[in-house]
Amino acid sequence: MISGCGQASLVPLFDRQPQSTGAPDSRALTRCEAQLRGYPPYAGPLAMGSKYDQARSSKDTLDRKAARQYEAQVEDIYGYLSFLGQVTEYMRDPRPAVRAAAKTCFAEALEPWAQANALAQRDASKQGEAVRKWFLSALATNMMKAQALTDWQISEAQRNWLGRLADRVQAHAEPRRQRMDLYNNHDYWSSWAVMAAALVLDDPARLVWAEEGYWLAIGQITPRQGGVVLPREAARGKRAEEYHAFAITPLILMAEAGTRNGLNLYGGNGAQLHALAQQVVHFWAGDGKGASFAQKQVAIDDSKMAWWPVYAHRFPDRLPLPAGDGDRFGSRFTGGSLAGLWEASQ
Repeated sequence: MISGCGQASLVPLFDRQPQSTGAPDSRALTRCEAQLRGYPPYAGPLAMGSKYDQARSSKDTLDRKAARQYEAQVEDIYGYLSFLGQVTEYMRDPRPAVRAAAKTCFAEALEPWAQANALAQRDASKQGEAVRKWFLSALATNMMKAQALTDWQISEAQRNWLGRLADRVQAHAEPRRQRMDLYNNHDYWSSWAVMAAALVLDDPARLVWAEEGYWLAIGQITPRQGGVVLPREAARGKRAEEYHAFAITPLILMAEAGTRNGLNLYGGNGAQLHALAQQVVHFWAGDGKGASFAQKQVAIDDSKMAWWPVYAHRFPDRLPLPAGDGDRFGSRFTGGSLAGLWEASQ
């Protein structure tokens, strides 16, 4: 393994801390299954177009017509991801029977999509490829949450499906590693999506591939004005700060997952990630510290800060979370909030 990761089995992102479940709560399970019927396996094409005005090099302005079309195309996919995230959140419920219902419903939600190999088709537009990698990231992260919080186990069909999705993401991302003038947050997310799948599948080869992508991203962190930036994200006009927050999420998740598997991703050149994390918190807080951009920036939504609870868990003294607010930072691409998924500080 690169950087000396040598254990026989990969360690998931979250600590295993299952609580007793017992028999599922029948009413909770019935409600969950009723909702699930609204999310049949996606059978449409991955032919999505961008929601941003392509005439602008910064790609920072929504094209309203294109945005409406995009939202209609991804509604069923993102609705399903949000549903999975809600189900895994119920696995934290203090009532054992509700946790049991969530585990059962989660398995029932995954199996039809796995049997249909949803989103694993070869043909996809550029934006369709983006949707696929975000989908894989959310899917694998939710699976790791389910493994940590319950005794849920992946089925053979789900395992094969996850592998096919990862294959597609890797096939699209690999050529882009030869074009560092294009390499940006999309590539970071591809690497994390494959790493997340690797942890679920216990596949060291995919972990190696993802780590290579991580180091390419770390090499893009550039000092500026007493802070740091990612040049490709800095070119996003009024959304430059927002895109930095979105881009750092897969980097922190990879650094944390790699650390748990014996890879020194926070060390060496990876130490630059600390400066980037601090800079993104400054962007989020709007305190004007570090790097800045000439154009007025859009506010960073809390969902773009899903990485923060992960980082604050590992380094509680560096960038502590606002008191009692860990659960507010979560995204559909991370399976909701990632706070409280470890037994103790590492």
